[in-house]
Amino acid sequence: MSETHEFQIFIDKHQFTVHEHSLTGRQLRDLPQPPIPDTRDLYEEVPGGNDILILNDQLYPMRNGLHFFTAPSNINPGGAA
Repeated sequence: MSETHEFQIFIDKHQFTVHEHSLTGRQLRDLPQPPIPDTRDLYEEVPGGNDILILNDQLYPMRNGLHFFTAPSNINPGGAA
């Protein structure tokens, strides 16, 4: 009998329930609807540390309470909005 797991994670303050022990960056980007566009980067929030850029083809272990956020891929300080 296989054991089922349920992990509560957050992307841009929206809660998602995942059952996989690990997800790729692409799978994480596809959780919100509409999915996170490639014009935005996805990061894992690391309290008190450096946030981690999530890559589409890399596998990331899931655990309860993970927080992710998005930001524009190209930030141009002082550029035209």
